[in-house]
Amino acid sequence: MKTLPLVHAVIALLAILAASANPLSADAATPPAMSSAAKPKAAPPDLSGLWMPVGSSVDPLVNSTGADNPDTNVGPPFGTTPALKGVYLESARKRTEDLAKVGSEFKTSCKVLGMPTNMVGPYAVEIMQTPTQINWAQEFLRETRRIYLDGRAHPNPEESPATFEGHSVARWEGNVLVVETTNIRQETTLGEYGHADDALGHGPRMIIKERIFINDEGLLQVDGRVEDPDALVQPWQWKPLTFRRAPKGVEFMEFVCEDSNNESIDPVTGAEITTIPERRNLNQTGNNNQGDTQ
Repeated sequence: MKTLPLVHAVIALLAILAASANPLSADAATPPAMSSAAKPKAAPPDLSGLWMPVGSSVDPLVNSTGADNPDTNVGPPFGTTPALKGVYLESARKRTEDLAKVGSEFKTSCKVLGMPTNMVGPYAVEIMQTPTQINWAQEFLRETRRIYLDGRAHPNPEESPATFEGHSVARWEGNVLVVETTNIRQETTLGEYGHADDALGHGPRMIIKERIFINDEGLLQVDGRVEDPDALVQPWQWKPLTFRRAPKGVEFMEFVCEDSNNESIDPVTGAEITTIPERRNLNQTGNNNQGDTQ
């Protein structure tokens, strides 16, 4: 019986050796913490829905209609005016002078606004978002901008004709959509409504850079910077544009410019007379409750 302590010692030693060699031991069975690189990325915010420009005549908190121009919607469309130069400055001055002669701030037209003016259209904006593309539809003039998220590059401008909306590509940086737009037709203008009939609204190399996100107040915010070495003295940054979610039940409306803008010239003053219809959802009159349209 004196050999029992020795037997016990041998058994204990074998158990220790077996545990150290077994990958399924208690310590080895605890999985290592997942590295930050291995963690799945959080899904980007969903911007889809119907949005109203804050302070505009269709802002639910302004209690106005599309036919009005409230006190909250005055001043330059982007809040700031770009510093133009050369022939582009001369073109802008001529447009302003010609419009002043007929008592108008801008020439009304059924032609789409194009970029960047599309971003300050006076009516509702509907956003449709997928993992690879975002469509930004402006109710006014039935204008749609497409922003690609699939990693494609901008087309060669010598092989692809410029368009009013330009070519927009984007990527997500956390909760911020970073967009770059190029190849925009030069009839579009900077810091004003209307068009440049002489195609001198901006230079051919203009690039628009935007950061789009939901801010701390729950508003959709668009920060923008325009770079144009041909037309601008320095890069132009507009004041943040903000949009409020439309009340529940409000739908995107059909705006037919050819039916709605009844333009004529006053025979006495020569001023342009334009009738703009109300943009009011009859089912939502007086309803200022905020909510998603989804």
